[in-house]
Amino acid sequence: MDAPVFSTFSAIAEVFVTAGVLYVVYTSYTRRRFEWRLATALIVFEFSVNMMYMIVRMRDASGGQEPSPSPYALLMAAHGILSVIVFVLFVVYCYLAFVAARHDRHLFAEHRAVTWSFVGLWLLSVGSGEVLYVLNYIA
Repeated sequence: MDAPVFSTFSAIAEVFVTAGVLYVVYTSYTRRRFEWRLATALIVFEFSVNMMYMIVRMRDASGGQEPSPSPYALLMAAHGILSVIVFVLFVVYCYLAFVAARHDRHLFAEHRAVTWSFVGLWLLSVGSGEVLYVLNYIA
């Protein structure tokens, strides 16, 4: 089965978004300045492209436009839920990091357990998406 262009674009873009997210977290974690412009760009891109991709995929699956139900439907649903959760967490943490930076504080450095939990969940979300792409279109 050929991969839809939107799926391929989203899979590739997610790797670059992840690099940006890790950079934003890393700079705050190492007590450098909070990269709020990059964080804002990542949030806007993630919402307008990757979240839109999930909405389109969900609409197609629920509207019966998929040729046949995927054997990975449960994994896809779990991935989608996790993706929304980590996106919302990123938005909230970026807002809190921005406010903290205004007071010369570093959210991600000061809350290490939260930071590592978030990074782990983000990587799990992206990793599961990439695995699903491979299972659906390459394997």
